[in-house]
Amino acid sequence: MNKKTKSLLALVIYILLIFLPVIVFFVFPMPEGRQWWRDLSVLLGFLGLSIAGLQFIPTARIRFLGDVFDLDRIYKSHHMLSVFSVLLVFLHPVLLVINNPYTLLLLNPFTAPWRAQAGIIGLLGLILIAISSVFRKELRLGYNAWHAIHDLLAIAIAIFALIHLVKVNYYMSTPAMQAAWIVQAIIWIGLTLYVRLFKPLYIKRHPFIVTEVIEELPDTWTLVLHPDGHEGLDFNAGQVAWLNIRSSPFTLHRNPFSISGSAHHKDELRFAIKNLGDFTKNIGDLKGGETVYVDGPYGSFSIDHPSAKKGLVLLAGGIGVAPIMSILHTLADTNDQRNVYLFYGNRDDQSIAFFDEIETLKGRLNLTVKHVLEEPSKKIACESGFITLELLQNTMPDDYTEYHYFICGPLVMIDVMEKYLQTPQISRTQITSEKYEMA
Repeated sequence: MNKKTKSLLALVIYILLIFLPVIVFFVFPMPEGRQWWRDLSVLLGFLGLSIAGLQFIPTARIRFLGDVFDLDRIYKSHHMLSVFSVLLVFLHPVLLVINNPYTLLLLNPFTAPWRAQAGIIGLLGLILIAISSVFRKELRLGYNAWHAIHDLLAIAIAIFALIHLVKVNYYMSTPAMQAAWIVQAIIWIGLTLYVRLFKPLYIKRHPFIVTEVIEELPDTWTLVLHPDGHEGLDFNAGQVAWLNIRSSPFTLHRNPFSISGSAHHKDELRFAIKNLGDFTKNIGDLKGGETVYVDGPYGSFSIDHPSAKKGLVLLAGGIGVAPIMSILHTLADTNDQRNVYLFYGNRDDQSIAFFDEIETLKGRLNLTVKHVLEEPSKKIACESGFITLELLQNTMPDDYTEYHYFICGPLVMIDVMEKYLQTPQISRTQITSEKYEMA
């Protein structure tokens, strides 16, 4: 089964699961219908809750999905669907009130029956998740703190939403609807156990050991890991993994990093890590021998993609060169001589990571390198300013529209590069962008 078929199958199953309660409503016998406004509100509530509950799927980092979908697209879809689910669930009580203003009495927490209170609590939880996710940076919530709050709210929403469904017990009184929501609940519980128990158990049984920490720049290091008691990790060039350094895989404290080493050395993992002011500032203090837990690999890029076989254009900014180093080393290990163009942007010549490695790889690959510096250097050949469309067009051959493009760097840079490449001649499938915005 090829990647396109897998992705289509996954989407069909996902959509069917989302609409399962609605499908059951129209296909199977239900209690006598009520006013259509009321039924519409119920269906919107069903659909919103189903979408919200199934957001466990994109956040579970399931390998199958990571192999067929770009992670940044998965996260973007997760964000949009989460907000959409809140809107649908919110419309559920709004329509009830429009249809019957006396429904407002059910919003009184002191007099409302338990079925209504459970629904209100579930809705408030959804709203809080949406607000804390959309405005996380404005609220100055650290990723790990937000993650913990998000998980607790998700569990509370699931519990109180199911209580609301069972207590109302109108359409839920039918076996078919009960079966639909049992399936949903099993998926929620199963994915929670997978993420919080089974996956961490597997990761804990496959630890890695820090064997070397190489200073690439004063604020950038290569972390070298070797497997401890197992064969290592199979990965593809350009993929990413989440690391637990000096912490248990059961904790929420983990961060994604791009693998920078060759995919032909599964018994050695290399990660290029830049000091960003968080725990990454302590990477240089590692002495070796520390245990690291690795969750991955993830990412759908492959150097065997049909357009990648014709040639590769690699666009990097700063530490975004990490996955590109993995691509270059992987190609070099097989003496691959396809056309490869690297455009690498930095502030100045002192900010270029892996400069000597890249120069060495030029002798092993059919590699053209353009260093682009905001502050031009007289020491090395470089372009001035930023990577521009004109520079790309003047450097690449006439058949550049047949190549595959891999972009990694600051989000602003990625957005600009994607706009450059939005032409009728270049398909979206020819572009891989590594963003991975979790919240």
